Amino acid sequence: MGLPGDSITTWAQMQQAFNTKYRDYCRSKETKGEIFRMTMGIDESLEDYEERFQLSYKRARCTLDPESLKLVLLRGVPEDLLDTLHMLAGGDIYQLPYEDIKTVFRNHSRAARKGGRGNLLSAGIPFSKHEFSNQLEDLKSEVR
Repeated sequence: MGLPGDSITTWAQMQQAFNTKYRDYCRSKETKGEIFRMTMGIDESLEDYEERFQLSYKRARCTLDPESLKLVLLRGVPEDLLDTLHMLAGGDIYQLPYEDIKTVFRNHSRAARKGGRGNLLSAGIPFSKHEFSNQLEDLKSEVR
């Protein structure tokens, strides 16, 4: 029989070998779940949210078909902002390809920064109907 200290050392070595072998497998499951739980932050722009989403998706090392990928991305966008995105997309943003959604996100974020706001629909920052109409026209012209 070995000494009690030997079994602890052996156990630690076995645990280390197991962790080394299966760490990436277990981590990928965690990050896969992370992308499905992602939501846009309160002070985060759409462009930043999409970049964070892409980084998490790449880290997860999983593959989703393009349709599922855009559904998971749009699932994390707040409802009130989705209404604005539908208007910017000229109808249903869910019908656009992923690359076009990225363009709409980028244009919305840049127009919001240009206007001095992080988000066109930020709570606590009132804006007039006329101002919103101007922002919408600017975004439409940038998309074209």
